[in-house]
Amino acid sequence: MSEARGSTLPRYKQRGVATTVMLLAIAIGSIASSALLVRWSNAPALAMAFWRTLIGSLLLAPAAIRSGRVREANRFMLAVAGGALGLHFSTWLPSLTMTSVAASVTLVSTAPVFVALMLWAGGKPPSARTWGAIGLAVVGSSIIAGGDILNSPGSLDGDLLALIGSLGAAIYLLSGDRLRATVTTASYAAPTYAIASGVIFVVALLSGTPLIGFDAKSWIAIAGMILGPQLGGHTVLNYLLGRLGSITISLALLTEPVFASALVWVFFSEVPPIGAWLGSPVVLLGLGLA
Repeated sequence: MSEARGSTLPRYKQRGVATTVMLLAIAIGSIASSALLVRWSNAPALAMAFWRTLIGSLLLAPAAIRSGRVREANRFMLAVAGGALGLHFSTWLPSLTMTSVAASVTLVSTAPVFVALMLWAGGKPPSARTWGAIGLAVVGSSIIAGGDILNSPGSLDGDLLALIGSLGAAIYLLSGDRLRATVTTASYAAPTYAIASGVIFVVALLSGTPLIGFDAKSWIAIAGMILGPQLGGHTVLNYLLGRLGSITISLALLTEPVFASALVWVFFSEVPPIGAWLGSPVVLLGLGLA
């Protein structure tokens, strides 16, 4: 029999679903380790972002070359995706050192809100439920920011950077959603990472952030960032974009705040502040409804 008893899916489809779920779990877990690696390293967050995108691009370049040239019609969208990814890393990773991990990772996870708004602007208006979800996400984000203002006013800058990083992530996901329909994973990821590294390099240059001269522990953390969050995280998500789409991927990333906060809590004893305790569930509830 080609179908398991009591199952509504053929066995080969069940295996496909199981593989997709496993890859999604690996990607989210890998991305969640970003916060831990940034906190553990002595290197600036911008430097870690630069090396993870540059080396990630170089490692994927041979596969991209074998896939052939990208059509000229897709090159502009590749540039948009790379610029958005550079914006995401240039803002979110530094925010991890400026506010609590719980607040930073929750706020950067508001990408589905921006995705919904951009789809609406493109003629695909969200449902009433989605608007309600957006309202909840805004309320939760305000609670987090308000708690940071009361407890640590300087953390507000980190919260704002995380929100800008969320906007970059949304543009990156939407661009990838379009491109992955006709472009292979490597042909999409390699140039996107390369462009992102260029954006981060300019930001580092303008801000006077060093990109070399770190201790051994920092280079180990950078290597971990390349192998984990970049290749095991973003590259796997880029592959899954061709199967699941930007909305599903961005909603799946809602579990990242839980894993990231738990890792930092365990390894660095960083207990999330009261604003994050109160606001994060509201944000996650709103994004889940979306």
